Amino acid sequence: MTVDRGLLTIIFMKPILFFLGVAFALGACQRAASEVQEAQQRLTAVDKWQIQEILIDEAPVFKEGKHLPHISGVKFDVYMDWVRFTTNGAFEGHFKDSTNTKKFQWESYAKQNVIALRDTVAKTGGWNIYPRNVYADAFEMETRSSVYDPPRITKVTLRFLKK
Repeated sequence: MTVDRGLLTIIFMKPILFFLGVAFALGACQRAASEVQEAQQRLTAVDKWQIQEILIDEAPVFKEGKHLPHISGVKFDVYMDWVRFTTNGAFEGHFKDSTNTKKFQWESYAKQNVIALRDTVAKTGGWNIYPRNVYADAFEMETRSSVYDPPRITKVTLRFLKK
């Protein structure tokens, strides 16, 4: 009995190629932005981003609308439940239980590979969005501050999902 090697190759290769194709397609969907311009396009392409999680020094303290117990004791009673970015540089955020929105400016810094929301008066402080944390359906913004546990610097991360 002779076996056609070409036929065997096709029979065994089809499932492997199919699996690799699916894996590649799924991986491409969850690829982070590689640079500021790509991150900008992703952020402005979504009408509203919904808050998903707040982290203090990488530990979750708020998730899906609920506070989580944390050793720091930090509790966020005031937070933006949704935000949006516009192509003209406006950043609009809605604070939970508020009747209006708050507007800020965002700016991209290609050399530092970051999008920043700065205090428009002092031109300092604020929040940073790194392309490595921007996906088609989610993004993170972070800041470092001594406000929550002086004089220690605390990292605060906000995770948003496409609404």
